[in-house]
Amino acid sequence: MPMQLLKQLKWNLILTALGFIALGVILIIWPTETLKTSCYILAVLLIAIGVVSLISYVRKDITGILYRYDLVVGVSAVLGGVLVILKADQLMDLIPVVLGFLVTISGILKIQNSIDMYRLGHGTWHIAFAMALINIVFGVILLINPFIWEIFIACVGVALVYSGVTDLYMTIAISIRLKNVQTELVLRERGEKNGD
Repeated sequence: MPMQLLKQLKWNLILTALGFIALGVILIIWPTETLKTSCYILAVLLIAIGVVSLISYVRKDITGILYRYDLVVGVSAVLGGVLVILKADQLMDLIPVVLGFLVTISGILKIQNSIDMYRLGHGTWHIAFAMALINIVFGVILLINPFIWEIFIACVGVALVYSGVTDLYMTIAISIRLKNVQTELVLRERGEKNGD
């Protein structure tokens, strides 16, 4: 994989991790308000997508819209946005479950990262593996949802912060190890050339 692509991937992962941390902190400080605001933001986005799709449908001639579903997408998105506004309270019960699922998936991905660290010969791969297991436990607990609402949302926030911090750790650890491996390869190649 080209180094430029690796660098871009590294920064994408770091920004995602920072986003998880920021969202987690916001959920811990303002749990209910954040979820309600998220519902309204989702509604606005759906309505905006719907309006853009409808405008696109109206502006194109018939040959440009054959086998395209701008009208259906537009109407569906607008209806979806209106539904989200009308049913915001019910959706608030669903959002933490979705976040719990995302935290669980993040933990599973970190299991793979820790295995990658092991294969790269990184000495602290077992720490990363333990972090990944804790991440999965967090996610599963959030999915089961045995807590009262406020505690549950705070747990979602804590889990997101934890997930973001561990993502940062693993991304930086793998990046450093890859850099060291690359340096070792370059030095080895130079040594072989000098030996010739």
